[in-house]
Amino acid sequence: MRIGVFTNCYHPMVNGVVGVVNLVRRGLLEKGHEVYIFAPAFDDYVDVEENVYRFKAVDLTKEVKYPIAIPYSRKINQVLNGLELDIIHTHHPFVLGPLAASVASKKRVPVIYTFHTQYELYNHYVPLPKTLVNQMIRRRIKNFCMRVDGVTTPADTAKQLLLEYQIAKPIQVIPNPTIINTQKVNGDHLKIKYGLQDERILINTGRIAPEKNLGLLLRAFKYILERSSDSIKLMIVGDGPELNNLKVLANELAIADQVIFTGLVPPEQIPEYLAIADLFVMTSMSEVRPLAQLEALAVGVPVVSVKAPGAQDNIVSGENGLLVSTDVADIGDNVISLLSDHARMRVLKENAIKSSLRYDYRNITQEYLNFYQQIITEYQKPKQEVCR
Repeated sequence: MRIGVFTNCYHPMVNGVVGVVNLVRRGLLEKGHEVYIFAPAFDDYVDVEENVYRFKAVDLTKEVKYPIAIPYSRKINQVLNGLELDIIHTHHPFVLGPLAASVASKKRVPVIYTFHTQYELYNHYVPLPKTLVNQMIRRRIKNFCMRVDGVTTPADTAKQLLLEYQIAKPIQVIPNPTIINTQKVNGDHLKIKYGLQDERILINTGRIAPEKNLGLLLRAFKYILERSSDSIKLMIVGDGPELNNLKVLANELAIADQVIFTGLVPPEQIPEYLAIADLFVMTSMSEVRPLAQLEALAVGVPVVSVKAPGAQDNIVSGENGLLVSTDVADIGDNVISLLSDHARMRVLKENAIKSSLRYDYRNITQEYLNFYQQIITEYQKPKQEVCR
Protein backbone atom coordinates (compact mmCIF):
# COMPACT_ATOMS: atom_id res chain seq x y z
CA MET A 1 0.00 0.00 0.00
CA ARG A 2 1.21 3.54 -0.76
CA ILE A 3 0.23 6.11 1.88
CA GLY A 4 0.60 9.87 1.66
CA VAL A 5 0.82 11.51 5.10
CA PHE A 6 0.21 15.23 5.59
CA THR A 7 1.14 16.70 8.96
CA ASN A 8 1.62 20.25 10.22
CA CYS A 9 4.50 19.13 12.44
CA TYR A 10 7.34 16.66 12.07
CA HIS A 11 10.99 16.21 13.06
CA PRO A 12 12.84 17.87 14.69
CA MET A 13 9.79 19.03 16.64
CA VAL A 14 8.97 16.92 19.67
CA ASN A 15 5.30 16.46 20.52
CA GLY A 16 2.63 13.79 20.56
CA VAL A 17 1.59 14.13 16.93
CA VAL A 18 5.17 13.83 15.71
CA GLY A 19 5.57 10.75 17.89
CA VAL A 20 2.48 9.12 16.39
CA VAL A 21 3.42 9.94 12.79
CA ASN A 22 6.95 8.66 13.33
CA LEU A 23 5.97 5.35 14.94
CA VAL A 24 3.14 4.56 12.52
CA ARG A 25 5.48 5.37 9.63
CA ARG A 26 8.01 2.98 11.14
CA GLY A 27 5.40 0.26 11.55
CA LEU A 28 4.15 0.68 7.98
CA LEU A 29 7.66 0.50 6.53
CA GLU A 30 8.43 -2.62 8.56
CA LYS A 31 5.33 -4.25 7.05
CA GLY A 32 6.54 -3.45 3.52
CA HIS A 33 4.35 -0.43 2.72
CA GLU A 34 5.45 2.87 1.18
CA VAL A 35 5.04 6.10 3.16
CA TYR A 36 5.42 9.64 1.85
CA ILE A 37 5.51 12.45 4.44
CA PHE A 38 4.51 16.04 3.57
CA ALA A 39 5.32 18.55 6.32
CA PRO A 40 6.58 22.10 6.96
CA ALA A 41 10.26 22.92 6.76
CA PHE A 42 12.02 23.56 10.06
CA ASP A 43 14.86 26.08 9.74
CA ASP A 44 17.86 24.28 8.19
CA TYR A 45 16.92 20.82 9.44
CA VAL A 46 17.86 18.14 6.90
CA ASP A 47 15.89 14.89 6.76
CA VAL A 48 17.76 11.62 6.80
CA GLU A 49 14.59 9.63 6.12
CA GLU A 50 13.50 8.84 2.59
CA ASN A 51 10.35 10.27 1.00
CA VAL A 52 9.95 13.29 3.28
CA TYR A 53 8.93 16.47 1.44
CA ARG A 54 8.99 19.89 3.05
CA PHE A 55 6.93 23.00 2.32
CA LYS A 56 8.42 26.40 3.03
CA ALA A 57 7.17 27.66 6.38
CA VAL A 58 6.89 30.67 8.67
CA ASP A 59 6.85 30.61 12.48
CA LEU A 60 3.51 30.85 14.27
CA THR A 61 4.77 33.83 16.30
CA LYS A 62 8.13 35.27 17.36
CA GLU A 63 7.63 33.68 20.78
CA VAL A 64 6.41 30.25 19.63
CA LYS A 65 8.67 28.07 17.48
CA TYR A 66 6.01 26.27 15.47
CA PRO A 67 6.53 26.40 11.69
CA ILE A 68 3.36 26.93 9.67
CA ALA A 69 3.57 25.52 6.16
CA ILE A 70 2.92 27.63 3.10
CA PRO A 71 0.72 25.02 1.38
CA TYR A 72 2.03 25.47 -2.11
CA SER A 73 5.18 24.17 -3.77
CA ARG A 74 5.74 23.63 -7.47
CA LYS A 75 8.37 21.01 -6.69
CA ILE A 76 6.09 19.09 -4.31
CA ASN A 77 3.21 19.35 -6.77
CA GLN A 78 5.39 17.61 -9.34
CA VAL A 79 6.19 14.89 -6.81
CA LEU A 80 2.51 14.44 -5.97
CA ASN A 81 1.54 14.31 -9.64
CA GLY A 82 3.95 11.42 -10.12
CA LEU A 83 2.82 9.41 -7.10
CA GLU A 84 0.23 6.68 -7.33
CA LEU A 85 -1.20 6.69 -3.81
CA ASP A 86 -3.76 4.31 -2.36
CA ILE A 87 -4.86 6.53 0.50
CA ILE A 88 -4.02 9.88 2.08
CA HIS A 89 -3.82 10.43 5.83
CA THR A 90 -3.85 13.92 7.32
CA HIS A 91 -3.21 14.69 10.96
CA HIS A 92 -4.64 18.21 11.04
CA PRO A 93 -7.77 19.98 9.77
CA PHE A 94 -5.86 23.21 9.12
CA VAL A 95 -3.14 24.34 6.69
CA LEU A 96 -1.94 21.05 5.13
CA GLY A 97 -5.21 19.27 5.96
CA PRO A 98 -7.26 21.00 3.25
CA LEU A 99 -4.40 20.47 0.80
CA ALA A 100 -4.45 16.75 1.61
CA ALA A 101 -8.19 16.63 0.92
CA SER A 102 -7.71 18.45 -2.40
CA VAL A 103 -4.91 16.10 -3.47
CA ALA A 104 -7.07 13.09 -2.57
CA SER A 105 -9.97 14.45 -4.61
CA LYS A 106 -7.72 15.11 -7.59
CA LYS A 107 -6.19 11.64 -7.39
CA ARG A 108 -9.53 9.99 -6.67
CA VAL A 109 -8.30 8.21 -3.59
CA PRO A 110 -9.79 8.30 -0.07
CA VAL A 111 -8.49 10.55 2.67
CA ILE A 112 -8.71 10.03 6.42
CA TYR A 113 -8.16 12.51 9.22
CA THR A 114 -6.84 11.83 12.72
CA PHE A 115 -8.33 14.08 15.41
CA HIS A 116 -5.42 14.37 17.85
CA THR A 117 -6.14 17.57 19.68
CA GLN A 118 -8.88 19.31 21.63
CA TYR A 119 -8.22 22.54 19.78
CA GLU A 120 -10.58 24.58 21.95
CA LEU A 121 -8.10 24.21 24.82
CA TYR A 122 -5.47 25.97 22.68
CA ASN A 123 -7.56 29.09 22.06
CA HIS A 124 -5.11 31.22 24.08
CA TYR A 125 -2.85 31.30 20.99
CA VAL A 126 -5.50 33.25 19.02
CA PRO A 127 -5.92 36.95 19.94
CA LEU A 128 -9.73 36.89 19.63
CA PRO A 129 -12.63 36.35 22.08
CA LYS A 130 -12.49 32.73 23.28
CA THR A 131 -16.18 32.02 22.60
CA LEU A 132 -15.77 33.17 19.00
CA VAL A 133 -12.58 31.13 18.59
CA ASN A 134 -14.27 27.99 19.94
CA GLN A 135 -17.21 28.41 17.56
CA MET A 136 -14.80 28.83 14.65
CA ILE A 137 -12.86 25.73 15.69
CA ARG A 138 -15.95 23.53 15.95
CA ARG A 139 -17.24 24.75 12.60
CA ARG A 140 -13.87 24.21 10.95
CA ILE A 141 -13.48 20.67 12.27
CA LYS A 142 -17.04 19.74 11.30
CA ASN A 143 -16.66 21.19 7.80
CA PHE A 144 -13.30 19.49 7.32
CA CYS A 145 -14.67 16.12 8.42
CA MET A 146 -17.32 16.45 5.71
CA ARG A 147 -14.46 16.44 3.16
CA VAL A 148 -12.80 13.24 4.37
CA ASP A 149 -13.82 9.61 4.07
CA GLY A 150 -13.05 8.49 7.60
CA VAL A 151 -11.85 9.80 10.94
CA THR A 152 -9.64 8.25 13.59
CA THR A 153 -9.01 9.49 17.09
CA PRO A 154 -6.90 8.05 19.90
CA ALA A 155 -9.57 7.91 22.61
CA ASP A 156 -13.21 7.10 23.26
CA THR A 157 -13.66 10.45 24.99
CA ALA A 158 -12.42 12.23 21.86
CA LYS A 159 -14.85 10.20 19.75
CA GLN A 160 -17.69 11.37 21.97
CA LEU A 161 -16.56 14.96 21.42
CA LEU A 162 -16.65 14.43 17.65
CA LEU A 163 -20.14 12.98 17.93
CA GLU A 164 -21.14 16.12 19.83
CA TYR A 165 -19.80 18.06 16.84
CA GLN A 166 -22.28 15.95 14.80
CA ILE A 167 -19.58 14.31 12.68
CA ALA A 168 -21.35 11.78 10.47
CA LYS A 169 -18.33 10.07 8.90
CA PRO A 170 -16.99 6.70 10.16
CA ILE A 171 -15.01 7.30 13.38
CA GLN A 172 -12.50 4.68 14.50
CA VAL A 173 -10.76 4.82 17.87
CA ILE A 174 -7.09 3.89 17.37
CA PRO A 175 -4.88 4.57 20.40
CA ASN A 176 -1.55 6.34 20.16
CA PRO A 177 1.39 3.96 19.69
CA THR A 178 4.52 3.58 21.76
CA ILE A 179 7.59 1.35 21.74
CA ILE A 180 7.37 -1.52 24.19
CA ASN A 181 10.91 -2.55 25.08
CA THR A 182 11.02 -5.97 26.72
CA GLN A 183 14.55 -5.22 27.92
CA LYS A 184 14.90 -3.19 31.10
CA VAL A 185 15.82 0.42 30.28
CA ASN A 186 18.80 1.76 32.19
CA GLY A 187 18.99 5.42 33.14
CA ASP A 188 21.66 5.19 35.86
CA HIS A 189 23.96 7.52 33.94
CA LEU A 190 21.33 10.24 34.29
CA LYS A 191 21.33 9.88 38.06
CA ILE A 192 25.05 10.60 37.96
CA LYS A 193 24.62 13.48 35.51
CA TYR A 194 22.00 15.23 37.64
CA GLY A 195 23.36 14.21 41.04
CA LEU A 196 20.38 12.02 41.89
CA GLN A 197 21.54 9.28 44.21
CA ASP A 198 18.99 8.71 46.98
CA GLU A 199 16.18 11.05 45.91
CA ARG A 200 12.69 10.00 44.92
CA ILE A 201 11.97 11.37 41.46
CA LEU A 202 8.76 12.76 39.99
CA ILE A 203 8.81 13.34 36.25
CA ASN A 204 6.84 15.07 33.50
CA THR A 205 7.78 14.90 29.82
CA GLY A 206 6.49 16.74 26.80
CA ARG A 207 6.17 20.16 25.23
CA ILE A 208 6.24 22.96 27.79
CA ALA A 209 3.33 25.18 26.83
CA PRO A 210 0.51 27.03 28.66
CA GLU A 211 -2.08 24.33 27.91
CA LYS A 212 0.02 21.76 29.78
CA ASN A 213 -0.92 23.44 33.08
CA LEU A 214 2.56 22.92 34.51
CA GLY A 215 2.15 25.80 36.95
CA LEU A 216 -0.26 23.55 38.83
CA LEU A 217 2.40 20.83 38.87
CA LEU A 218 4.93 23.20 40.46
CA ARG A 219 2.44 24.32 43.11
CA ALA A 220 1.56 20.71 43.89
CA PHE A 221 5.26 19.89 44.14
CA LYS A 222 5.77 22.69 46.67
CA TYR A 223 2.93 21.17 48.71
CA ILE A 224 4.64 17.76 48.52
CA LEU A 225 8.02 19.12 49.61
CA GLU A 226 6.47 20.81 52.62
CA ARG A 227 4.78 17.60 53.83
CA SER A 228 6.92 14.66 52.75
CA SER A 229 9.81 13.25 54.77
CA ASP A 230 11.44 11.95 51.57
CA SER A 231 14.10 13.77 49.60
CA ILE A 232 12.27 14.42 46.31
CA LYS A 233 13.18 16.02 43.01
CA LEU A 234 10.87 17.02 40.16
CA MET A 235 12.27 16.53 36.66
CA ILE A 236 10.53 18.43 33.84
CA VAL A 237 11.77 17.07 30.53
CA GLY A 238 11.18 19.13 27.42
CA ASP A 239 11.20 22.60 25.92
CA GLY A 240 8.61 25.09 24.81
CA PRO A 241 7.32 28.66 25.09
CA GLU A 242 6.39 28.36 28.78
CA LEU A 243 9.81 27.16 29.98
CA ASN A 244 11.15 30.52 31.18
CA ASN A 245 7.89 31.36 32.95
CA LEU A 246 8.04 28.03 34.79
CA LYS A 247 11.60 28.71 35.91
CA VAL A 248 10.48 32.07 37.26
CA LEU A 249 7.57 30.43 39.08
CA ALA A 250 9.86 27.79 40.58
CA ASN A 251 12.01 30.59 41.99
CA GLU A 252 8.97 32.44 43.34
CA LEU A 253 7.79 29.25 45.06
CA ALA A 254 11.28 28.75 46.51
CA ILE A 255 11.53 25.24 45.02
CA ALA A 256 14.01 25.92 42.20
CA ASP A 257 16.74 23.82 43.83
CA GLN A 258 14.45 20.78 43.80
CA VAL A 259 13.27 21.18 40.17
CA ILE A 260 15.36 19.97 37.24
CA PHE A 261 14.54 21.50 33.85
CA THR A 262 16.37 19.33 31.34
CA GLY A 263 15.49 21.24 28.21
CA LEU A 264 14.90 19.42 24.94
CA VAL A 265 15.74 15.72 25.02
CA PRO A 266 15.90 13.50 21.89
CA PRO A 267 12.78 11.28 21.79
CA GLU A 268 14.84 8.08 21.76
CA GLN A 269 16.33 9.06 25.15
CA ILE A 270 13.01 9.70 26.89
CA PRO A 271 12.70 6.08 28.18
CA GLU A 272 16.03 6.46 29.98
CA TYR A 273 14.72 9.53 31.82
CA LEU A 274 11.49 7.76 32.66
CA ALA A 275 13.40 4.74 33.95
CA ILE A 276 14.85 6.72 36.86
CA ALA A 277 11.46 8.10 37.95
CA ASP A 278 9.18 6.84 40.68
CA LEU A 279 6.03 8.52 39.39
CA PHE A 280 4.93 10.38 36.28
CA VAL A 281 2.77 13.36 37.27
CA MET A 282 0.58 15.10 34.69
CA THR A 283 -1.58 18.17 35.22
CA SER A 284 -2.57 18.87 31.59
CA MET A 285 -6.27 18.98 30.73
CA SER A 286 -5.81 19.26 26.96
CA GLU A 287 -4.52 15.83 25.94
CA VAL A 288 -6.20 13.21 23.78
CA ARG A 289 -4.77 9.91 25.05
CA PRO A 290 -1.39 11.39 26.01
CA LEU A 291 1.55 9.66 24.38
CA ALA A 292 3.76 10.78 27.28
CA GLN A 293 1.64 8.72 29.66
CA LEU A 294 1.90 5.64 27.44
CA GLU A 295 5.69 6.02 27.31
CA ALA A 296 5.78 6.14 31.10
CA LEU A 297 3.58 3.07 31.48
CA ALA A 298 5.75 1.16 29.00
CA VAL A 299 8.78 1.69 31.26
CA GLY A 300 6.80 0.65 34.34
CA VAL A 301 6.27 4.12 35.80
CA PRO A 302 2.81 4.61 37.37
CA VAL A 303 0.99 7.82 36.43
CA VAL A 304 -0.68 10.31 38.73
CA SER A 305 -2.81 12.50 36.49
CA VAL A 306 -5.56 15.05 36.90
CA LYS A 307 -8.86 13.58 35.82
CA ALA A 308 -9.19 14.72 32.21
CA PRO A 309 -10.68 13.03 29.12
CA GLY A 310 -7.34 11.91 27.68
CA ALA A 311 -5.98 10.58 30.95
CA GLN A 312 -9.15 8.62 31.65
CA ASP A 313 -8.53 6.63 28.48
CA ASN A 314 -5.06 5.53 29.64
CA ILE A 315 -5.24 5.35 33.41
CA VAL A 316 -7.37 2.96 35.44
CA SER A 317 -7.22 4.60 38.83
CA GLY A 318 -5.83 2.23 41.41
CA GLU A 319 -4.45 -0.20 38.82
CA ASN A 320 -1.75 1.51 36.73
CA GLY A 321 -1.88 4.92 38.37
CA LEU A 322 -4.22 7.40 40.02
CA LEU A 323 -6.68 9.96 38.72
CA VAL A 324 -6.97 13.01 40.93
CA SER A 325 -8.66 16.41 40.94
CA THR A 326 -6.98 19.70 40.06
CA ASP A 327 -6.76 20.56 43.75
CA VAL A 328 -3.15 21.03 44.87
CA ALA A 329 -3.72 19.13 48.11
CA ASP A 330 -5.41 16.21 46.32
CA ILE A 331 -2.49 15.86 43.90
CA GLY A 332 0.09 16.26 46.63
CA ASP A 333 -1.51 13.93 49.19
CA ASN A 334 -1.92 11.14 46.65
CA VAL A 335 1.69 11.42 45.50
CA ILE A 336 2.96 11.37 49.08
CA SER A 337 0.74 8.39 49.93
CA LEU A 338 1.98 6.39 46.92
CA LEU A 339 5.65 7.12 47.51
CA SER A 340 5.37 5.81 51.06
CA ASP A 341 3.49 2.62 50.11
CA HIS A 342 6.12 0.34 48.55
CA ALA A 343 3.81 -2.67 48.15
CA ARG A 344 1.21 -0.59 46.31
CA MET A 345 3.88 0.99 44.13
CA ARG A 346 5.19 -2.45 43.14
CA VAL A 347 1.71 -3.55 42.01
CA LEU A 348 1.15 -0.31 40.07
CA LYS A 349 4.50 -0.69 38.31
CA GLU A 350 3.68 -4.25 37.23
CA ASN A 351 0.25 -3.19 36.00
CA ALA A 352 1.71 -0.19 34.18
CA ILE A 353 3.80 -2.45 31.94
CA LYS A 354 0.93 -4.87 31.38
CA SER A 355 -1.45 -2.07 30.40
CA SER A 356 1.06 -0.64 27.91
CA LEU A 357 1.33 -3.81 25.80
CA ARG A 358 -1.91 -2.91 24.04
CA TYR A 359 -0.20 0.17 22.58
CA ASP A 360 2.87 -1.37 20.96
CA TYR A 361 3.40 0.49 17.69
CA ARG A 362 3.23 -2.72 15.64
CA ASN A 363 -0.25 -3.49 16.95
CA ILE A 364 -1.42 0.09 16.43
CA THR A 365 -0.01 0.12 12.89
CA GLN A 366 -2.08 -2.95 12.06
CA GLU A 367 -5.20 -1.18 13.34
CA TYR A 368 -4.46 1.71 10.99
CA LEU A 369 -3.94 -0.70 8.10
CA ASN A 370 -7.27 -2.37 8.84
CA PHE A 371 -9.00 1.01 8.83
CA TYR A 372 -7.22 2.08 5.64
CA GLN A 373 -8.46 -1.06 3.90
CA GLN A 374 -11.99 -0.55 5.20
CA ILE A 375 -12.09 3.02 3.90
CA ILE A 376 -10.53 2.07 0.55
CA THR A 377 -13.10 -0.69 0.09
CA GLU A 378 -15.98 1.66 0.92
CA TYR A 379 -14.55 4.35 -1.35
CA GLN A 380 -14.36 1.97 -4.31
CA LYS A 381 -17.87 0.55 -3.92
CA PRO A 382 -19.73 3.24 -5.90
CA LYS A 383 -17.27 2.89 -8.79
CA GLN A 384 -17.76 -0.88 -8.85
CA GLU A 385 -21.52 -0.49 -8.79
CA VAL A 386 -21.46 1.99 -11.68
CA CYS A 387 -19.45 -0.45 -13.77
CA ARG A 388 -22.04 -3.25 -13.43
